[in-house]
Amino acid sequence: MKVQKQDIIFVVGVSLVYCSLSAGFSLISTILPDKMVLPNPIENGSLSLKEIVGHFVWGAVAGIVTLKLRYILLGGLLAALIDSDHLVGLLHVEGIPRMSHSVTFAILATVVSLLVFSRKDYRLAAIVATSVLTHISYDMFAGGFGFPVFTPFVNKIINLPRTDWLILETSAILIVGIVSFIVTRKESEKIIKK
Repeated sequence: MKVQKQDIIFVVGVSLVYCSLSAGFSLISTILPDKMVLPNPIENGSLSLKEIVGHFVWGAVAGIVTLKLRYILLGGLLAALIDSDHLVGLLHVEGIPRMSHSVTFAILATVVSLLVFSRKDYRLAAIVATSVLTHISYDMFAGGFGFPVFTPFVNKIINLPRTDWLILETSAILIVGIVSFIVTRKESEKIIKK
């Protein structure tokens, strides 16, 4: 796997858009009901080096099945960058914790990424959509188990069994793998037809 300039530009661009979306989405929580004063993520350890590396590894593992360096890196980076939703805690304002740890954010980020970068990059769509799964999987593995999965429509923290981290990680790997297999097969068919 060789690193090419266009891959670096792509990974940085997608990461910046994703990070901005996560931070912006979290700010919506300041106007929603059921908000609370959020703890500082640095003081409570949720933005530690261990957390960042753990999220990166979990996301990169899902990206490995693409066999493409750009998606492996994106898998890791997006799984870590989802914690940009801690912005509300850093600002010491009231909000809903972990806003980007939701189905709504996964859909929003996937649609925006496809519109901005390529409407037909289905591997990108799979990586962006599953970044929420890999992130939550690591959080559960590390000891967390409550997430606002359906925010902003249901602003309650939903507790998941801690052992479900493996189901979420496996699901992410399968989704990315199936999408990658289908895309690779279609690309091969186009080459054969030429």
